Formats: sequence, C-alpha cells, structure tokens
Amino acid sequence: MAPNKSLTRRRFVTLTATTGTSLALAGCGADQLPAETDEDQTETDTETSSTHRRAQTTREEHEVDVEPGSHPRTNYQLDVHDKRWNTYPLWIDQNGRIYGRSGTDVTVSDDWYHTTEVLFSFEEIDDDHVQMVIVPEGGNIIAAVGGRGDTGGRIYRLHDDLSGAEKLYQFEYGRALPGMGHAVYDDIIVLSCYALSDFEANQHANEVILSTDGGRSFNRILEAPLKTTDAANLHVHDVEYDPYADRIWVVVGDNGNTQLYWSDDRGSSWEAIAEQGEVTMLTQIAAFKDCVAFGTDGTPEGIIRWERKGANDKPDGVDDLVRPYIKIETDPTDDTMEMYARGRWHIREDDGRELCLMAFGYSPMDTGTDSVVLASVNGAEWYELYRTQTRKILLTTVLGPLSMDGPRRTVVSDSTQSEGYQVNATVPKFWT
Repeated sequence: MAPNKSLTRRRFVTLTATTGTSLALAGCGADQLPAETDEDQTETDTETSSTHRRAQTTREEHEVDVEPGSHPRTNYQLDVHDKRWNTYPLWIDQNGRIYGRSGTDVTVSDDWYHTTEVLFSFEEIDDDHVQMVIVPEGGNIIAAVGGRGDTGGRIYRLHDDLSGAEKLYQFEYGRALPGMGHAVYDDIIVLSCYALSDFEANQHANEVILSTDGGRSFNRILEAPLKTTDAANLHVHDVEYDPYADRIWVVVGDNGNTQLYWSDDRGSSWEAIAEQGEVTMLTQIAAFKDCVAFGTDGTPEGIIRWERKGANDKPDGVDDLVRPYIKIETDPTDDTMEMYARGRWHIREDDGRELCLMAFGYSPMDTGTDSVVLASVNGAEWYELYRTQTRKILLTTVLGPLSMDGPRRTVVSDSTQSEGYQVNATVPKFWT
C-alpha cells in the first residue's frame, strides 16, 4: 500500500440520506460476478521477494476504541501474505481451526493458515475440485465439490472418523462459492449455487437448499424462476438466515431477472418484494437486529439498508431498498470504482452484540483496482477497515473474528484468484 495516498482514500464510509424514487444501479453482466480460475492451473509454490508486508502503522497504534458515528480517519494495518499458494482458507470453526481447499483436498490449519495439512482428499470419491468448506457449531464438516461444467456441484458431509464422505445433495447446475451464497446459524445451513447461465441449454444456477440438522441432510427449498433471457443470467447471488425473524432471505440476479425473496416458514412458501426484475442488483445480505443490509453491485458502490420496525416487519416494495445507503468513498478523480459486495462474515454474541464484515472488490473485467472491507455492529454505521489499493489482491472471502472480544483477528483472502494472496488484520474495537 502506497503510504502517500490521499486521506480521501482512507476515509471510512458516508451515510447518505437520499430522497426521491428508486435508484437504478448498474447490473452485473456475464463477466461481473466471481470469475474463478482453476486453482490447479497454478502449481508453483514460490514466494515473491517478501513473504509479509506491513503498513507503517503498528498494531498498538491500530488498536484504538472507535466511537460509532465518529468516522475517524486512520492508516491501514495490514499483514499481506503474497506467497503464491495453491491452497485457500475458506472457513474458521469455533475452535479457531481454519479449513481450506487445494485441488481435490480439504486442508486444515491450526496456526492461522501459515501452515496447512491435508485433512481429507476427494481424489478417489469425486475427482473434482473442492469449492467450499463449512463447519457449523455441531462440528460436521461440509464440503462442496465440483460444479464448473454441465454437471452440478455436489454437497458432501465428511464421516466423523474421516474414513469417507456421504453425498447429501447435487445441484442441477452450478456450484457453491467461497464468498457468496451461504449462511450458517447453529444447526441451520442455507446454501445456493452459482454459475453463468446457458439459456440455450436451459441451464441456470437457481437452486437454494437448506439443512436444519447441522449439515446431516439438505433439501431444496427454492428454484428461482426465469423471467427473461434478455438478462445476462439467472442465478442466485446470496442467501441469509435471519435469526431475529426466523426468516430466510435470497437475492437473485441479473438485471431483468433480479428478485428479493424471503420465507418465514423455512422455505415452504415465499414472498417477493416486487415483480421480478424491478429490484436493483444485490449481491450480499446481512441481517441485523434492527435492519437488513444489502450489499450492492453498481454505482454508488456500497450498502442499501432496510430498517425494520420489528421481527415480523416485511419490506413494502422496492422503495424500501433505496434510502439510506452507505456509499464507499472513492478517489475524487474516479467516481466509479466498479466494486461490488463479494463476501461477508457475521457473528452474533449471546449478550446481543453483533459484528458483520463485508468485502467489496472489482469485477475482473473492469478497470478498478481497489478492494475494501467494511464493518458494522448495527447495520447503520459502517466503517472501512482495509483497502488493498492493488489489483493483485481481490478480496472475496472474509473469515473471523470468532468473538467481538479478545484478539479479533481476521483473514481476508482472494480465493477466486489463482495467486492465493491473503490479508491478515485485526478489527479495531469500535463498540461500547
């Protein structure tokens, strides 16, 4: 990170109260959502000139209490691992163990992903790449495998003794993603699939599946309908389980096929915010106690916030998803940074506190270079924690912290890129 960048680039975020009718945000075309590379195409394990880089700010200077709403300016404190790995961190369990992927292998690390070992290999069971690993509180290890071609991705549960794996579900088309399309709360796991649509072959990654037993079984609860083939795609962008309303949220793209769904009976029935195609492009969902925040894809890049009056409140139409929004500060000479919400990590404490981290990054086909991570404890005030200012790192997968107290460590990785860059940092304490 260049130390002499303008402080404008280091500003946190701006809460903008707007008036008027709905915002029309730029949609994501076929080249705009995660364009993952084949991780086995990069087999080298060589390091660049330095294994770690640290910004000028020390950890002690970075560890300050921040009053919500004060929007302080600060230097970024980043540890960047620029080793070209062929293994990527994907999940942190309740014990701080990090799970990842490397080709057909599920990897594991007990030292914050500095070193890894193979936990389980799918080479003999399903000779395809691991895409995602999820470990809910109950301890079941759920792995998503394959789904890049015409054959849909598979969901497996590893046997407790790691002697094998049980296939629980297979998508008709598409695959699970590291940053998007999954939500975990206690024994509830919501997963969706993603891929670019093949309209001629009638193939769409439009399924949402649910487990209520900690990943021992999955059932399909939604198959989003197609409205138009004039849109770039029909596919699921993100899902969320909302513990405050016992509600499942789903956002679907792309423009023309966009929709926001929710279900209050765990998928038996669904409601939609408007006619399909009327809602703007949304790529992330974060349910807070008093609101639901939606990460956007378009201009202005940032977060749309729906404030609810109670747990049973529901959006009343697309106008509810316009005001206010959180706008990411950009370079004054560059009004469009071409970023969209790519991933999140959300913890909810027993005492009522909660913290959400949301990663934004450029589309691989755009000209933008920055990736940022925003953080919020209430969905209303958002702070910019990290900004990479380099196209080499495309922040996507946000992991940790496990608690709002203690070291509050995070791992932010660009697991959609073949280089495997990783950012280690600490969330400053900005709650009372």
